[in-house]
Amino acid sequence: MSNILVYAEIEDGVVHDVSLQCLAKGREIADASSGKVDCLAVGSGIRAAAEGLGAFGAEAVFVAEDAKLEQYLTSPFKKVVSDFLKTNSYDLILFPATTVGDDLAPAVAEALGVACVLHCDGLAGDALTRLEFDRKVSTTYKAEGCTIASLKDGIAVAGAPDSSRSAQVSDVAVELDAASTKSKVLRRDVAKKTVNLKDAKIIVAGGAGVGTKENFSLIEELADALGAQIGATRAVVDAGWLPADHQIGQTGVTVRPAVYIACGISGAVQHRVGMLDSGKIIAINTDKNAPIFKIAHYKIEGDLKEVLPKLVKLIKA
Repeated sequence: MSNILVYAEIEDGVVHDVSLQCLAKGREIADASSGKVDCLAVGSGIRAAAEGLGAFGAEAVFVAEDAKLEQYLTSPFKKVVSDFLKTNSYDLILFPATTVGDDLAPAVAEALGVACVLHCDGLAGDALTRLEFDRKVSTTYKAEGCTIASLKDGIAVAGAPDSSRSAQVSDVAVELDAASTKSKVLRRDVAKKTVNLKDAKIIVAGGAGVGTKENFSLIEELADALGAQIGATRAVVDAGWLPADHQIGQTGVTVRPAVYIACGISGAVQHRVGMLDSGKIIAINTDKNAPIFKIAHYKIEGDLKEVLPKLVKLIKA
């Protein structure tokens, strides 16, 4: 039996997508082993979002709310989660592999003296897998007793909420001592997202093969003609051609559009892991041996500076 707890990260009244993916994966594991899946949400002004977790598969939701938890800091959040787990027993505790999750998970594991595996790519039964050494090695981890793990974006499909499901919601007492509240957040500046790639039905993505920032106007024209979102590889973001929220892949977001058009993208594994589950992949590249062609459903061998204007013309005709 697997009794699982999912840490539900909530920001600005919304449950983080990777937390919902963790819940979906936990639900899958629990159903296969006659176990249960609960959620723990910590913060301020989070109750409304937490109550909706039952529709995503949680059987019980525990809410730890306090005005002092409005901004994330390791010490107070660590104490709240650790205190909860000292009186509530679980076999597996899942955190989203986000900035918060990857900071909080090992802190809680250290406080409880249990095993912790970060940035996991897979979870089956009690086995956690992680791709390591530039994704050239797959390592499987198993631990005795309670295990804490953070799961990466793409671990599962969060799915739509089921209005017929609900969860028992309980309040958790928050007891913060002086040691856990020494630090304060003086200011927090959050860059606004300019694109929502996760919900995009069509994505036109560009890589280093686009050549220049100016050439990205060709990507923009095709995306505009298709009503698509614009994606990019890490090389493009590092070059400053597009903001980081356009990045797809191992260090970006994982997407599952109906159509993914890869323009000037070689197809390095770090990028492929973020778009492999696309419905149809169309690749445009001058190199007939480009790795992207091995996974593409449709392949166009040619210069994107010639191909893209023709596609736009056909679409608008």
